[in-house]
Amino acid sequence: MNIKEYDKLRKKINVKDFEGKNKGLDWWLYKISFIGNIGSIFFAYFLLFPSLFKAFSVNLITGFWATALAFVVTNLILIIFEIIKRYLIKNFSFDYVHNDMKINSKIIGWFVVSLSIVVLSFYLSIIGSKNLATTSILKNDVAQNIVSNQKDSLSIIYDNKKKIYLDDNNALRASNNDLRDKLIQTDVKFRVIRSDYQTNIDKNLKTIDDNQSEINKIDEELKIRVNELKSNLNQNKENNKTEDTGNIVLFVIIAISVELFIILGIYHREKFEYTLFILNKNKFENLFLKKERYKSLLNFVYKNGKNIVGDKIISVISLKEIVKEKSCIINSNKLVQDFFYDMDRLGVFSIQGKRRIISINYDDALKIIDNLDETFHILENMK
Repeated sequence: MNIKEYDKLRKKINVKDFEGKNKGLDWWLYKISFIGNIGSIFFAYFLLFPSLFKAFSVNLITGFWATALAFVVTNLILIIFEIIKRYLIKNFSFDYVHNDMKINSKIIGWFVVSLSIVVLSFYLSIIGSKNLATTSILKNDVAQNIVSNQKDSLSIIYDNKKKIYLDDNNALRASNNDLRDKLIQTDVKFRVIRSDYQTNIDKNLKTIDDNQSEINKIDEELKIRVNELKSNLNQNKENNKTEDTGNIVLFVIIAISVELFIILGIYHREKFEYTLFILNKNKFENLFLKKERYKSLLNFVYKNGKNIVGDKIISVISLKEIVKEKSCIINSNKLVQDFFYDMDRLGVFSIQGKRRIISINYDDALKIIDNLDETFHILENMK
């Protein structure tokens, strides 16, 4: 291992504290929680929009404007709902973490309200995702229409096939009627003629029976083809139903995951920030207190901003006496001594001969104190 690789590893290990290990996770979870809100709106849309559209169409307007109004109102309601949900979850998460992750009477109200809106959000997302995934009704209608058209086409084709035999039978029956009339009108003495008439009648009847047999075969074939179409339709419906089941399970899992990402992202952010505050509280409380006291001393030295660059500053001894008299600060002399030392070092004051004067204006001096933490960190890390 060379020195560069060692240095990289050393820096990497040095940042593996709580903040270093969780900062990236917190950033991603919090950003994903907003994507979760978008996903929640998307899924809930398919539950709320159809109901609003139906209500507007029946009671207000129809057509395009009903669709537009339902679309706008649906999204407006869901966006407001998600904003409220985020605030409620955030408030509960803060109180829960602040209370050492325990539920008690102090936060039971937030818990009940947050739980209620989370359950409602789960309901909207799950039912909406179920509606989105359910496509079998539309597919079945399309398949039914296709089958109906196919049945109509088959009926036309097979009717044309039967027409030849039906027309032939009609002609044969008409011929038999004529032959029977002639047979009746022919004297019984003309046996040969009567016999020929009867023979032709019998021959026609046999042909009619043969034609009817062919017609029956055509009807049976049509029935088989129609049954095949019905069987395929039923199979398609079963496949659509199975596909719906799989899609519903998948979309419900996604919808649940979306809601969990929202909760987890918001909760982790509150826990992360609170833990950071606790871990760094002791380190930064002294700095915060120091900055506030420095601002008070600066305000006194500048006489509420009236003193300007070049004006003489009150002496260290005088300021020590005033602070000791007017405040209850322990070790006030050290505070004043540190104040002058830091202000000299930061260029707020400067010494000319035996006099200490103001080097920068009051607003710039306040900005320097506000940024005192950066310098403070550098000095702390050097200890």
